[in-house]
Amino acid sequence: MRIVFIILITFFYSCKKEVKTTDNNAIKIKNEKSISEISSKSSTTDSILFLNLKSSFDDETIKLPCKLNKNDICVTISISYGWLAYDDQFHYIFSDNKNIKAFKEKIPKAYLKGEKYKSTIEEIKLNDLEKEELLKSLISKQTIDFQNYNQSDFKNKTNKVSGCYITDNNGYSITFIQNNKYNSYSHYAPLFYLKNCNDGTVNKVVLEKFIDLLKIWNIKM
Repeated sequence: MRIVFIILITFFYSCKKEVKTTDNNAIKIKNEKSISEISSKSSTTDSILFLNLKSSFDDETIKLPCKLNKNDICVTISISYGWLAYDDQFHYIFSDNKNIKAFKEKIPKAYLKGEKYKSTIEEIKLNDLEKEELLKSLISKQTIDFQNYNQSDFKNKTNKVSGCYITDNNGYSITFIQNNKYNSYSHYAPLFYLKNCNDGTVNKVVLEKFIDLLKIWNIKM
């Protein structure tokens, strides 16, 4: 009888240990599943959803092709083509559900008047690869780090000015907009002023980073 009792006790503790182990495994699996679910649900843009923007934005700053929702990010790249009649403006709108829209706008020079000269805009159909590349541009180190600069950072405080000038070249600007705030940066003939101009007022460190930023956004100069 005593032997039977010992066997029963041993069997009871063995079962209890097994149940406890099973429960621990179930908790572990549950935790792993939760982490997996969180990872799958998290947007690639979550970590950069809020850019470091400084100025107040309104409709007079830039005419956007559509209204931005809360937390949407719009990146507008403008190219002024020297003496050409029209300039290009590209709008890339990123929603927090990974939806990306792109628009190309042709804008006549301000001095051109009359019905003949009108702005036109068209939506660009993006394939998955193009969307992925745009998203990489948005979350790139160049894009994030450049938000720490202001337009005034393109200039050095110095009286050493050279006489180098260039005409009929392209000017470039890039503007980041989110939640009624924006940062905007622009420079005329950036490659020329970086490589061929000794103007001491030009901050070539910032200018070179600006050129790298444009390259990240696939702007050819």
